[in-house]
Amino acid sequence: TRVCHARSGASRSSAFAGRGDALVARAADGAESSATSPAKDAGPVAALLEPMRGLWGQLIPMASMFFWMALANGILDALKDTLVVTAFGGAEQIPYLTVYAVLPMSFVFVGVFAKFSQRWGREKIFYVFLGVFMAFFALFTLVLYPNAAALHPTAAASALAATLPQGLAGGIAVVTNWVYSLFYVSSELWGDVILSLLFWGMANETTRLQDASIIYPLLGVGANLAQATSGAITKWVSGTWAPNVPAEQVWAVKLKFLMTIVMGCGVAIAATHAYIMHRAHLTDGGAGRAAAKKAMAAAESAAGDLKRQNASRLAEGKKPKKPKTGLFDALRFVLHKPEVFCLALMSVSQGLSSILFQVAWKGQLRILHPSPQAYSAFMGDVQLMSGALTCVLMLAAPWLFKKLGWAGTLGVTPKSAMVLGWAFFGCSIWAAKAGFLVQVSPWLPVLVWGGSILYVIERAAKFSLFKPAEEMVYITLDDESRTKGKAAVDVLGAQVGKTGGSFMQQGLLLWCGTIVAALPALMTAHTFIVALWLWAVKRLDVMHGAELERMHAPEEKEEGDADAVGVAAA
Repeated sequence: TRVCHARSGASRSSAFAGRGDALVARAADGAESSATSPAKDAGPVAALLEPMRGLWGQLIPMASMFFWMALANGILDALKDTLVVTAFGGAEQIPYLTVYAVLPMSFVFVGVFAKFSQRWGREKIFYVFLGVFMAFFALFTLVLYPNAAALHPTAAASALAATLPQGLAGGIAVVTNWVYSLFYVSSELWGDVILSLLFWGMANETTRLQDASIIYPLLGVGANLAQATSGAITKWVSGTWAPNVPAEQVWAVKLKFLMTIVMGCGVAIAATHAYIMHRAHLTDGGAGRAAAKKAMAAAESAAGDLKRQNASRLAEGKKPKKPKTGLFDALRFVLHKPEVFCLALMSVSQGLSSILFQVAWKGQLRILHPSPQAYSAFMGDVQLMSGALTCVLMLAAPWLFKKLGWAGTLGVTPKSAMVLGWAFFGCSIWAAKAGFLVQVSPWLPVLVWGGSILYVIERAAKFSLFKPAEEMVYITLDDESRTKGKAAVDVLGAQVGKTGGSFMQQGLLLWCGTIVAALPALMTAHTFIVALWLWAVKRLDVMHGAELERMHAPEEKEEGDADAVGVAAA
């Protein structure tokens, strides 16, 4: 009996070998471990593909779904910046949008998700959220944008601009261009809600722990192709394609074409998700669907019981009890779960550093390319470069995980942001003092392209290295952390970070008047925030290292212990 218990404990330890650095080792050394299989005699390609045996049917649909999500995200990213920055004439509108529009809607989404995820089930809430986004994009394309000039209160905005300080011009523009502001909010939330929360929630539900370390790093294939494809499409539509319409209608026709692609992506996402879930239900014999229905019934029953209890309490003159699901419960969960808190801190820091850099860079880009078509074409080039570099980093990811370790690879993104941020802000401060931040300056294109390099490297490292490493942490956590905690981190974390950056910028705009004058303060804040990001990475590595040392022993040692127990039992 003792031998059986020992070997059972070794089996359980082996089952959890996907945790932390062990997951990374599998992802990085999968090709080497396959060398001991019969595929060795079939050549290096077969040996490389050996770990994927039996997993192609799961990887290809998930990568395809990721492709459609990322393709829509790339197009929306280019369009939202084009509409907002060019409509206002600068990037000062973005901080106000982040604080007073994107953040409140992020709270709404997280509250709805935390409240209804169990009562509706993950599949239903996926289609509900996707349908809300698609419905708004259709409304924007067919109704709001064609009538934007009539819907925007430009006369009232001009009166306000004449009486309020210059630093509040961005806030006035948010209200004036409310159609574009709504589009910006929806496009910003698409990446957080659909691409991060809902996709990875589906992936964590349908992927076995022992398969995740192989499949997750390869899901970037879909995102990489989508980045390059969205960049090429945006560049062609914005620059090369010349529709046979009057000049004043050209951009409207191009925008409608791009939004049609986005809505087509929505249909493809829904169809692919339905196929993945159908296949998952067939694989588990319907056990997953039955468990989801049971959880939904339990949640409905608990809600009904609480409603009846509150009715009785009200009849007795007592205060009703509040449900323990929703936004504040999700936030409390983040604060009390150390690993989730570190993930949230990394997400907040990433959002803060990103918004501080992007507003400065996009303000310079607006000076260089003031027209919507030129601005959009440039962003298409940037998206194309981002996709290409992400492909390179994805191919290098196994080697990086092996050489740098989990924490080292996770730290590539913040370290890149730190070093390149110093270079960008330093050059920007020099150019501002020298008077080079004007359209006719030969140094402005150099500075804008330098900022583009930082933008591309940061995004490529985030999606090819940072995000897979982050998800490797989630698959070691419990179900509540992977739903409630992940919703708070993925949707609120980045937006809270961007909001903090926006508050900083609003204060600096009120104090300095322009973003250019505030560049030294932006550089200081950017450095401090990225340092905090690196601290969170180190702290999470310490916690995982302690967990691995406590829970996992080398396989040889486990076998030796089991044999020793067997001898003692004999």
